[in-house]
Amino acid sequence: MAALTALLAGGPQSSPAQGSGAPRRVGWLSYLGLPDVALELLREGMRDLGQVEGKSYVIVPRYADNDFSRLPRLVEELLAERLDLLVARGPSVDHAKAARTRLPVVFAYSGDPVDAGFADSLPRPGRNMTGITFMAMELSAKRVEVLKELVPKAASIALLSNPEHAGELREYRVTEDTATRLGASTSRFLVRSASELTSAFGAIRASRPDAMIVFPDAFTYARRRDIAEFAAAARIPSMYGWTEFAEAGGLASYGPGLNENFRTLAVFVDKILKGSDAGKLPIEQPRKIGLAFNPAAAQALGLAVPPAILLRADRIVR
Repeated sequence: MAALTALLAGGPQSSPAQGSGAPRRVGWLSYLGLPDVALELLREGMRDLGQVEGKSYVIVPRYADNDFSRLPRLVEELLAERLDLLVARGPSVDHAKAARTRLPVVFAYSGDPVDAGFADSLPRPGRNMTGITFMAMELSAKRVEVLKELVPKAASIALLSNPEHAGELREYRVTEDTATRLGASTSRFLVRSASELTSAFGAIRASRPDAMIVFPDAFTYARRRDIAEFAAAARIPSMYGWTEFAEAGGLASYGPGLNENFRTLAVFVDKILKGSDAGKLPIEQPRKIGLAFNPAAAQALGLAVPPAILLRADRIVR
């Protein structure tokens, strides 16, 4: 009767494999397709924690291949797989949250999980969800500061961002306030699609900014090479949010490396499989933050790089 009452109430359900001796079933939901570096890093993390794939757990993956309209159906498919928990990455999490009344959800998310409705707070998320967020407002301020070191005379800064990214408005306000404090004005260019990005490129070029900051999210990440090529062609020194942007040809980034943090997801998965309550596991922010610098991009721009930047760089992209 207690189990029936819980079912009818729609609350989080205990996993069907618990106590059966069978491998625990871990769902993986990705808006991308194969190959999936993030899943391989999760597997590495699980091995480091003593979990053996095929013996102590199995992965049940679903991929949307960049077709976001498929994600609701993929969530339904995963819920039919009698999972113990579900792991989702990026924009997939917006759809995975529909599963949280049925099973725990672990996420890697670039936006603010509180603004997105995934959590009550970072220390005590509740809502049967937990994981990693790559957003931190202090990083937004630091990106402006480092950009001004790179381009001291920058008086106008273009801001390229996706307004549908949870937390983007607060990120913009912190960026604008910091730029104002450092004597620069900002212009905001919003992009949600490839066509809007093309239009934004034209508008940014016409406004002739001294520099540009690109807010990191799944959309700008997917278009990072196009954005870096535009910045080089328009001769606009640009700052990005994740190491992978600098690796794609961008001038510099200040923040985490996106892929290297996916291994940390295994810690959450391991704890939940061992009985921890997802809603009581604090959401983490990346522990390793660094400055990545691309000398080739600087040379193409004819930019004289302050020696202090090179000394502080955690990663020099070759």
